[in-house]
Amino acid sequence: MMKPCDSPEAEMPGRVGFSPALSRRALLAGGCALGLAACATAPPPAMVTRRRDFGLLQDDGSRVVLPPGHETGGPWPTVVFLPATDGTAPDLYRYYAEAHATRGGFVALLPPGSSSSADYASGERFAATVDEWRDRVAAMVAAQSGRFGLDPERVGLAGFSLGGDLAWALSLASPAAYCGAIVMGSRCGWRDGDGLSVLAFRGYRFALLRGADESDARAGGMEAARRLLDTTGIANLFDEMPGEHVRAPPPLFMQAADFVLGSGAVAGLTADRWRGTGST
Repeated sequence: MMKPCDSPEAEMPGRVGFSPALSRRALLAGGCALGLAACATAPPPAMVTRRRDFGLLQDDGSRVVLPPGHETGGPWPTVVFLPATDGTAPDLYRYYAEAHATRGGFVALLPPGSSSSADYASGERFAATVDEWRDRVAAMVAAQSGRFGLDPERVGLAGFSLGGDLAWALSLASPAAYCGAIVMGSRCGWRDGDGLSVLAFRGYRFALLRGADESDARAGGMEAARRLLDTTGIANLFDEMPGEHVRAPPPLFMQAADFVLGSGAVAGLTADRWRGTGST
């Protein structure tokens, strides 16, 4: 195998007898030998930092990120992060990891698995995707609840894009399972029988967040969802951020988490209060 600093034909020099004038060939050979020695002793190149792994890895492949002070509190409200297209739950959580580590307030659950555009290639395929994630999230919450002191009455969902679609759909498909959802950049198109009436009865809360320049399909779908929630009597807040298809900036996300978890009322959220936004 070619070494970093030799050519295919490079040879180590032989012994050079004493002579007041070394030959050009010998000098070149000696230089190559010194170069080879330097290469052999040089430190290896710096390794590229691996993407950060969040929280505690569980047997089911999920990750649990505990807030500051977890060991002294409880039971704890919980937010389940859901993946966007071609992403994973940790991909979404990393946008809010610093704010969560500083501010705390809830346990973050990051379910295993990823998503792709095939998951919503048709109505039937999306229905199967909803069923798959409903079962996966329910099993994860059940498995980790006792171990980490989760409050079963205060488990919320959060997602962006396809993850937002899932947060909306799982709320309606399992209306007794969660307390609220942060829905970002979603069409909010899923409808499910009596789900809305159950959510209204239980005091469910939605935070609907989107970019100010979101596509007509998503903006129109979210507006229709707001009207539906208002008509049904389901508590909801709405806000928009500068940009098109964007995640909520951390300050807004954390306040939305307070709202859906019932940790505090949130009112008067306006887009011009936020400086940073997440990107697609």
